[in-house]
Amino acid sequence: MNKNKINKRITGFALGASMCAALAACGGGGSSPSAGSGSASVNTTGTAAIGSPIIGGSVELKCASGTTTSTTTGTDGSWNVSLKSTDYPCVARVSGGQVNGSALASVLHSVAAASGTTNITPLTDIMVGVLGQQDPDAWFNGVKNGDLAGTITTDNLNAALIKLTAALATLPGKPALPAGFNPVNSAFKAEKGDAGDNLLETYGAALTASGLSQSDAATKTASGAALTQTAYAATAFTTPGITAIQIGSSVNLDGTFAIAIADPNRGQYTAKAKIDADGNVTSFTDAGKFTAVLSLLGNRVGQLCTSNGVGSIVAAQPGQYVYVSSDLTEVTDPSELNGKTFDEYEDCTKSGTTTFMSGNSTFTGIGGGTDAPVSVAQALSADGIPDTANHSVERAKVYKYTDPASGTTKYAYITVNSTTGTDDPLTFDTDTKFVTIGLSQ
Repeated sequence: MNKNKINKRITGFALGASMCAALAACGGGGSSPSAGSGSASVNTTGTAAIGSPIIGGSVELKCASGTTTSTTTGTDGSWNVSLKSTDYPCVARVSGGQVNGSALASVLHSVAAASGTTNITPLTDIMVGVLGQQDPDAWFNGVKNGDLAGTITTDNLNAALIKLTAALATLPGKPALPAGFNPVNSAFKAEKGDAGDNLLETYGAALTASGLSQSDAATKTASGAALTQTAYAATAFTTPGITAIQIGSSVNLDGTFAIAIADPNRGQYTAKAKIDADGNVTSFTDAGKFTAVLSLLGNRVGQLCTSNGVGSIVAAQPGQYVYVSSDLTEVTDPSELNGKTFDEYEDCTKSGTTTFMSGNSTFTGIGGGTDAPVSVAQALSADGIPDTANHSVERAKVYKYTDPASGTTKYAYITVNSTTGTDDPLTFDTDTKFVTIGLSQ
C-alpha cells in the first residue's frame, strides 16, 4: 500500500422490539371476534410475501360460518376477497405462485379475525402454528369451521404474538417487530425499504442460517422451544457510506455456527462456520457468497469479505462488511484513543498498525516503513471531512468493549474509504469504496 494512500486515509479519519397492541379487530376476553351486525358484504385484503411478493399464489379461506372462498395474489402480492360480516373469523392459506421467479417453497397461513387487513407471511404462519398447536398446514387441513371462533380470539392471538416475538429473538440477529407493527393486520408493501418487508428479509436470512424449515419454526414456536441454542446480534457497516445493516450469528440446534446478513442492496448472505474456544470464527464450513472472514474479540468485531468489493490488499477476497457486536459502546471522544496502537485490517488481512498520540496518528505498514504523523483534528466532525484526493477515510466509527471478567477494555474502529483521485480518472470507478477495521493491542 503506497504511503500517499495511508497519509490521506489517516488524515480523513472520522468518528462517526416492540410488540404491537392487541388486534383491534378482535373482541375482548376469550370470546370469538365480533362479526358486527347483519350480513353485509365486507372485504378482507392483504399482502402475501416472504420479503418479495408471492405472485400468482392461490389464497384459500375457511370461515367459521362454513363459507370457503379463494382468490389469486397479484404482482405485488396483494389479494382481496368479499365475505359477509357473519362469516368471520377465517383461516387463510397461500400456496403455489412465484417468488423472484422461483416457485414458493412452502405453503403459508394466516387468520382473518374480521374484515380488513390480513397478511400472509412466514411470521403469520408461525402465529397460526401457535394457535393450532401443530404444523400450520396440518391444522388448516383438519380444523372444523365450528372450532375457529373458539380458537381465533383476542387472548389467543395476543399469546401467539408473544410467542412469535420470543422466537424471533432466538434467531441470528435477534429480529424484532417494528414499533406498532402486527404481522397479521398491519398494512405493508412487499418492496425494499418498507419496514415490514425488511423484517421478512431479515427473518428469511436468519431462518436459512439456522438450518430450520418454516414448518420447524412454526412447530417449535408453538411448543415454546428456542430456534437456536444461542443467538447474537451485530451491526455491519458497508459501502458507500457507513451504511448500517443488522446482521446476526447463532449456535444452531445441531451445534453448527451460522452467519446471516439480509443486505437490501446486495441480497442475502448466509454461511456456516467453525469457531474456536474464544468464540472467534476460524473458517467456513459452508461459505456461501463469502470469500474470507476476520473475527476478533470473541467475534464481537470483524470483517466479512465477498466478491462484491474492492481488493487493494488481497484481490481474491475484497472486504465488503465490517461489523461490531451489539454489546460494544460507541466512543464519541477521540481523546480516548490517545496512546493506543491498533492492528489494522483490510480485505480480512492485517495491513499494518496505527498509533494515536497527542492528536496525531501514525501508520506503519505490515512490511515496515512508517509514515510521518498526521493530524486527526478532522475526526471531530460528525461525518468527517474526507480528502478525496487519494484513498481517504470517508466515514469512521469508534467503539469500546470492557470484558466483565477481566475488566480489560479494548477499542475498535471501522472505516469506509474512497479510491478516488487517481492520475488517470478512467482507471478507477470513482464510486468504489473499501472498508477497514482496527483493534487496539
